[in-house]
Amino acid sequence: MVAIAQVAATMPESVAEWARQAFGFEADPLQRPILDCDALRVIACTSRQVGKSTVAALRALYLALKYPGSLILMIGPVGSQAGEILEKAREFAAELGFRIRGDGINKQSLRLPNGSRLVARPAISATSRGYSQARLIIVDEAAFVPDGIFRSITPSLGISRGSLWVLSTPHGQAGEFARFWHDQDNGFARFSITADQCPRFTPEFLAAERYLHGELSYAQEYLCQFISEGVQLLTREQVQASFVTAAPVPTLALQGETRYYFGLDLGKRQDHSALVVVELTWAQGPRNHATQGFTRLPQLTVRYAARLPLGYETTGLPRFVRDAAQSFPLLAALRHPGTLLVDATGNGHTVIELLRGDRNGLLLKPVTISSGYKSRQLADNYYSIPRTDLLTRLKLLFERGLLKIERPAAGMDFLERELIQFEPSGRQQEHDDLIMALSLAIWQAVEDHTDLIGLPGHTPVFATRRVL
Repeated sequence: MVAIAQVAATMPESVAEWARQAFGFEADPLQRPILDCDALRVIACTSRQVGKSTVAALRALYLALKYPGSLILMIGPVGSQAGEILEKAREFAAELGFRIRGDGINKQSLRLPNGSRLVARPAISATSRGYSQARLIIVDEAAFVPDGIFRSITPSLGISRGSLWVLSTPHGQAGEFARFWHDQDNGFARFSITADQCPRFTPEFLAAERYLHGELSYAQEYLCQFISEGVQLLTREQVQASFVTAAPVPTLALQGETRYYFGLDLGKRQDHSALVVVELTWAQGPRNHATQGFTRLPQLTVRYAARLPLGYETTGLPRFVRDAAQSFPLLAALRHPGTLLVDATGNGHTVIELLRGDRNGLLLKPVTISSGYKSRQLADNYYSIPRTDLLTRLKLLFERGLLKIERPAAGMDFLERELIQFEPSGRQQEHDDLIMALSLAIWQAVEDHTDLIGLPGHTPVFATRRVL
């Protein structure tokens, strides 16, 4: 058998060079920087079949050989997926002359003579928490694993200063992999390999795949583009296009026509209470030649978004709403009060009574969200609103480009995540508290100004003077 210490002592600093010397593996120009990357966080968005599993296996075996007693953890959507990287590492280890055996604990594992272990596990949070001080964690096909797996595995990297490798082909615009890739400030070293950058694909094969599977599938599977699956309410592009650096400032003549809409979603057992404030302002549009006045163009802007901690005391909600209202000085000067819609579905009646007794200056509308198809007024000034109506109005405003989000305002990062992840079915893993609060505020704004979503309505005219 080969002495592992002797092998480790002769290993070069470059993993790509070691792979060439030990196995005759010539890394592609785009594979080499991934192999040699020492960053603590690495994300690779690649086409299918460009060798990312081979690269990961080589990196894993290199670290296991160089650092005795290391733990290398490989996570995949299912055990067999993670086992693909492990199997490649086994083959490389056997090629070096090491005896192949498991660690005696995990079914899919490899123990080297220096005590290092390579372990493959399926992406199940409950079974991935027992590992500690990992030198490297590889999450393969990360776009297909449950989002919660990252919260389970990353703590094991803290003490060891280990690395996290997140590898995948895109799969929709939601999920942690898409979020990691699009967030430019999260500290990940980023790599991308598309099919046309891989020398082993022929143009004829790629052309056949494009024809067979269609443009959208080809763009995602081979060109690393994040294509909406159709289960999301909004696309990432729609959400990101809505952000503005500052809310519009109406002219002095139109400032008094500003309206504020508050949406309050009450937390349940595992949900946050959330409050969103939308400001409706008007800009001067084209001249109306009949009246010689100017039409007014509406603009909705999300100015405030806040989630309260889980378990927040119900009695504190009136003060929470009042403080938010007081953060908009213009509101007190307007002739029309702001409107507060509160989701009173379930046990929200107590909160409604507390809000009714509080002097926050807002017009209160308690709402129950139904599965029906028509909004209607109930007893005690409650309103029943279909959930589909709430979400449809929100979607239409994004599609029409009439809803903007003030980026610098607090809480907008959380709102962005919810909007990108949200599915009308409610099956997303991200909270939806801010979205529901926003939907409530938007519903009332559209109710007051139906032309916002293209329904028949009166386009306001700001009269200046008539020319006789």
